[in-house]
Amino acid sequence: MESSESFWTPGRIIATAVVAALIATLGYTLLSAHPDASPDAKIALPGTPVSSAPSASVPTDFNIPTIDGRTIKLSDYRGKVLVMDFWATWCPPCRQETPQLARIAKENRERGLEVIGMHIDDRGRSSRDEIRKFIDHYGITYTVALATDDMFIAYLGTDDPGTHEKVVKDDSIPQTLVFGRDGKLIKHLIGYTPSHGKLLDEAVNEALAGS
Repeated sequence: MESSESFWTPGRIIATAVVAALIATLGYTLLSAHPDASPDAKIALPGTPVSSAPSASVPTDFNIPTIDGRTIKLSDYRGKVLVMDFWATWCPPCRQETPQLARIAKENRERGLEVIGMHIDDRGRSSRDEIRKFIDHYGITYTVALATDDMFIAYLGTDDPGTHEKVVKDDSIPQTLVFGRDGKLIKHLIGYTPSHGKLLDEAVNEALAGS
């Protein structure tokens, strides 16, 4: 069973967070799992207590369209425990992870947890109708939004010391980020395996208990 799916052609260095590169030819290749990635402690959600710290790395507060026609900002979720998942309809491990995300969202909403499924920009490979069918099939009740390349880079990239640009060194999906109520990144998970599922539950429980 494969545990992660590549977002772009393997080996391709993604452009800066300000300007995402256009890709003429897309390739999607299955990659090995990295179920527990070390979070960048400096990443913070915009508009949250830790985002004002001098050392914090705060991405733009993007205007994010949702599949149901709304527009959201991540600053809207201040004070919440937030699970942000980058995924696509055609990604097998994303399909494996979705029931857990749906369960987590349902069980913990009243405790102040929100889940946002950030469908990647896959250049038309998934139509909005296909995304809606996916939502219906899996009984998703959490917010499903449409992420841009800039968002993918801003939240999953790291600073390259050589170029001083934001680059993504592992473009696999799904990639799941868990933020505490203060906006600080608690856990960054790449791919989906049974161990990933356990780590995700633990991270959510830790965030809720520490609130």
